[in-house]
Amino acid sequence: MTTERTYDVVILGATGYTGRQAVRAMRRQGKDVRWAVAGRNVAAMQALVGESARRGVRKPGMLLADTTDAASLATLASQTKVLLNLAGPYALTGEAVIEACIAHGTHCLDLSGETFWVRQMIERHHDAAAKAEVRIIPSCGYEVLPFDIATLWIADALRQRHGQACREVKLIVRFTGKRITRLADAASGGTLATMRMLLEHDHSDSIRNMACLLPAARADAPAVARRNAIEWTPRFDADAGAVIATSLPAPFVNPPMVLRSWALIDDETLFTPDFRYREGSNMAALVAAPRFMPAAAALPLQFAAAATLTAPLAALGATLTGPLQFQRRAIARLIERFAPQPGEGPSEAALDAMGYEFSVFATAADGQRVHGRVTAEGHPGYRSTPEMVVAMAGGLANGTLGRTPHVGIVTPASGLGLEAVDALRPAGVRFSLR
Repeated sequence: MTTERTYDVVILGATGYTGRQAVRAMRRQGKDVRWAVAGRNVAAMQALVGESARRGVRKPGMLLADTTDAASLATLASQTKVLLNLAGPYALTGEAVIEACIAHGTHCLDLSGETFWVRQMIERHHDAAAKAEVRIIPSCGYEVLPFDIATLWIADALRQRHGQACREVKLIVRFTGKRITRLADAASGGTLATMRMLLEHDHSDSIRNMACLLPAARADAPAVARRNAIEWTPRFDADAGAVIATSLPAPFVNPPMVLRSWALIDDETLFTPDFRYREGSNMAALVAAPRFMPAAAALPLQFAAAATLTAPLAALGATLTGPLQFQRRAIARLIERFAPQPGEGPSEAALDAMGYEFSVFATAADGQRVHGRVTAEGHPGYRSTPEMVVAMAGGLANGTLGRTPHVGIVTPASGLGLEAVDALRPAGVRFSLR
């Protein structure tokens, strides 16, 4: 990649809800970063630039770009080391951005949770991206980045402590702080617009087959898929001391990317050939026993709550993979009726009042284990996500991240490396071994 660029990082889609949060994160983190905002709304971009000037931080550049205009994307990609693409839905607009980045030797990060689209991009553009020695890294927000990096980190900890490769990673999520009680505090208008778009596409393989992002040459893909099938049934977990439900908000997004990391890294001192990845949500955060009662008293309620949460997720998965178009249209209409508009999202109070933590367990074939903890500040999707992706973009631009041999359309863990653990600290994400 050519290093003579005007900017280190350009934020495309900076005027959207998530984009504005990313600009906020860049003002806080990017004191030494040459950066710019890009989009087609000149007035909104001027407001962002002016606000930066008023806050006394580095004034960003401003670039006109339209995801439907290949020439403007080419000009954009040629001016930056890293393009941070926040202009979704990616299935509609993302491919042109990837093509421009490959053509101009520019790294690209995005927040896609659209697994079927990621698979298409791997099939169409991985080889060209690898030849250009660029890293195209989808899903660098709450989905999938912290899960992927935590898996790599805990497997390495097992290797360091016990000299064993990791056979299984179990990751349990617990949401902290204020609970979400309103749809407006759960998702932005842009995210829900993406959900409406997703209902128009076939997701059969990406939801049913957790091995769908493995390299095409992997002959063991069917076995990997069976071993990593989504666990829809709530279960008691002795490590957590609580009922574990299917992970929220979408249990079929993280596993394919984590398994692609395992396949790309391909290090049998780190992961065994029969590696398995599991994740779930700790229901104790939602249903706790009263103080005067033993913790076990809450377990029946936790099972009930887990079933209540899992049922609509299973129904959504069935709808996305099923042939009944009227079901999809009905859900789309509900989203359209009750969702915030594009550009709108959770309140600042909601963004600051939330957080999350992971309990992460790595187990070797001989039963040796390592337990770690990951804590993060802020709303997962709209405070933590922008902070994380900005930190990753800055690190990739300055060379502290991306020291791995993996190029092409890769994953957070394979493309950014273990150095991401330390790089995430400014984003409020911290890793610790127990």
